[in-house]
Amino acid sequence: MWNLRDISIRTKLTILIVSISSVSLLLASIAFITSDRINTQQTVSDNLGTMADIIAANSSAALLFSDPVAAQETLSFLNSQQHIQAAAIYDSDEKEFAHYIQPGLNLDLPASDLQNENILFWSDYVELYTRIFYEGDLIGFIYLRSDMEAIHDRLVMFLGIVAIVLLASLLVTFVLGAQLQRIITDPLLRLSAIARQVSTGKNYSVRVIGEGKDELGNLITDFNTMLDEIQSRDNELREHRLRLEERVTQRTRELESANALLELSKEQAESVANRMEYHAHHDALTGLPNRILLNDRITSELAHARRQQTNAALLFLDLDRFKIINDSLGHAVGDQLLRVISRRLNNCVREEDTVARLGGDEFMVLLPRISGSADAGRIAKKIIECLVDPISCNGHELHITTSIGISIFPYDGTDAETLIKHADISMYRAKELGRNKAIYYTAEMNAGSRKQLAMETNLRKAVERNQLRLFYQPKVDINRNMIVGVEALLRWKHPTMGFISPLDFIPVAEDSGLIIPIGEWVLNTAFRQLKQWHNTGFTGLTVAVNLSSAQLSRPGFEDVVAQALGEAGLDARMTELEVTENVAMENIDSAITVLDRLKCMGISIAMDDFGTGYSSLNYLRRLPIDIVKIDKSFVSEIPDSTDDVTIAQAIIAMAQSLKLSLVVEGVENVRQLNFFRQQGVNIVQGYLFSKPVPASELLRMLEAQNVPGTVNLVK
Repeated sequence: MWNLRDISIRTKLTILIVSISSVSLLLASIAFITSDRINTQQTVSDNLGTMADIIAANSSAALLFSDPVAAQETLSFLNSQQHIQAAAIYDSDEKEFAHYIQPGLNLDLPASDLQNENILFWSDYVELYTRIFYEGDLIGFIYLRSDMEAIHDRLVMFLGIVAIVLLASLLVTFVLGAQLQRIITDPLLRLSAIARQVSTGKNYSVRVIGEGKDELGNLITDFNTMLDEIQSRDNELREHRLRLEERVTQRTRELESANALLELSKEQAESVANRMEYHAHHDALTGLPNRILLNDRITSELAHARRQQTNAALLFLDLDRFKIINDSLGHAVGDQLLRVISRRLNNCVREEDTVARLGGDEFMVLLPRISGSADAGRIAKKIIECLVDPISCNGHELHITTSIGISIFPYDGTDAETLIKHADISMYRAKELGRNKAIYYTAEMNAGSRKQLAMETNLRKAVERNQLRLFYQPKVDINRNMIVGVEALLRWKHPTMGFISPLDFIPVAEDSGLIIPIGEWVLNTAFRQLKQWHNTGFTGLTVAVNLSSAQLSRPGFEDVVAQALGEAGLDARMTELEVTENVAMENIDSAITVLDRLKCMGISIAMDDFGTGYSSLNYLRRLPIDIVKIDKSFVSEIPDSTDDVTIAQAIIAMAQSLKLSLVVEGVENVRQLNFFRQQGVNIVQGYLFSKPVPASELLRMLEAQNVPGTVNLVK
């Protein structure tokens, strides 16, 4: 066996070149043959699938009308397809309806197990099973069998080509390798000869370490000998060399500094121009296309779709409850969450699709050149599924969903503005239906918008015609069995439709901005009514009024409250303003500022529906709250529900530790009352005592409780 160290460099290089070339060619040949076989099988699959679609389309009528002759005629065209060995059409009960077998072949056609659509490759043939549908109903099955002759012939041909190419390549590699190695070894031999000549009269103190019997070994030995002879001159030249190197280094640094400044200036100018161009068309946070670039692409794709008579789709995405995460965990977490979601969205779409961020938590996806609306639905479903997995942001494991509205060109609009509007409408419809789903736009959605517009029109008339009323629900001190306060609740009695639920008209009022004048009317009416009760003698009675997010965020809202108190001549300490967690969290910093000012006026601040929102305890601790109201959703199953009991006890303990007052809503039976009495809660309200009633009826209740023995609030 040869010792490689003793073999010449020329031989080593030749062996290395031939070995690498052989392995590379062999691997490339294997990959090429494998890829070609896969592509050939895919082509056979596609051809059989196309042929099956043609047979299905032409035989649907024959199956529907039980005409096997027509079905047999449909199969007759297979005589011209030499690779088709057999075919059969079955009805929905898997009974043979018509068949074809290539002349000269003796084959058995399958009689069952046709339900699954698939394609099977065997050693000598391939089989295809598919189903026939008519208007969504299964009406039959198709079986096709084709030979594998084309695949086998192509494989043999490629094996021959690969063998010829491999042999020719190895021959060429050997010849070229033998020539190329001389380029490396000849200079080394010449260098060794020159080194031996220089060493005859010179010396060097340094030595090259190395040994061997090949050309490099000889070169090292000869070069060390030369260094021995050069040493005498090394000392003389060192000082001159150092001075020269210092000068060269100094000049080099000067030149490099000048070149660096020029290059930096050029790069900075190019970078600024590129950044300006990029930021003009991309979102700064996520790097996605912005609204400007999206509109350009929509316009371009719609023009292409018109010319080619193809479809396109817009997906309007809005993240569900993102604002709650952003407000409760901070904008840094919200921004990180948006970046992760942006990457996931890009992974869900095709390369030619566009994912854009419109702002906030709104995204839009442009799907050009789709075959139909079903393609848009599939991508929307894929997006919804990709967001299901939790996202880790700054130590928080977050779950986010999205509501998606879909509009299709040209069915839902022929211009960008209409398509975007209709996608937006369908997105809001998805939110109304429970979020985390995709909804196609329909014309009926516009009808829903018109219904909301009609509600808004009627509500404006209700404000003008004084159709709104305030009802009052008592708050009872169960220790003294007395009404100590009331909550003012808005009601609307329409002249023809009767009482309309606040759940129907309050959202319309908030969307339309009517909540501002309505809220002022509620404040003035409730405060004046309380003053009347005080004048009647019930001076210890308080009134609570609910606030909307629009009121709380309105500049100068404190002045509106102060004016209402002044006009009623009411002491602010006898009033309460109730806000929900979600209302306070919409703009926490602004809410804290406004509520602090209201509290400084003497007004008590109550947190309504406590426990149903998404705020953190840290934010609740910052809010200037005096009263916590336990929501009725936690009360209805008490004391039977262990979970609700635990939640109620936790809220009570938290309020007591923060020295906050407690009010329990929704008390409807004595068992609930006794439970909260045992927990040390004094103030409750609910149907056990009274439903919301008009002011006149509440006055009778107040008067009755002042007459000993005439009223028992716990009925």
